[in-house]
Amino acid sequence: MTKNISVQLENILEGYRKDVQDVANETAQKVAKEASQKLRNTSPKDSGEYAKSWGVKKEMSTFGVVTAIVHNRKHYRLTHLLENGHVVKNGKGTYGRTSPIKHIEPVEEWANEEFEREVRYKL
Repeated sequence: MTKNISVQLENILEGYRKDVQDVANETAQKVAKEASQKLRNTSPKDSGEYAKSWGVKKEMSTFGVVTAIVHNRKHYRLTHLLENGHVVKNGKGTYGRTSPIKHIEPVEEWANEEFEREVRYKL
């Protein structure tokens, strides 16, 4: 009798695990696409190709969990420099610093909150 209950409970939990995994994978893809679009819209306008290069890369882990990575395909080296500012050499041989353009951090915060909200809602 105890074996029967444990097998049934195991089957129920396995079904729930699959449901959670499916919801998380689907939501990750959806939120990543939206975040990529938001980054295209909020990237510095004078950067041209930089703003157009945002995309989503999908990676599958060994446990079947999808990781959706939002990245800048062509100009990934600029992301840190634009987001945090950087040192520049002025015409007189002195050094200055550019102002940071915070365009990634707000979208990252939004994506984290949106992912959690959507998964909670769907479950």
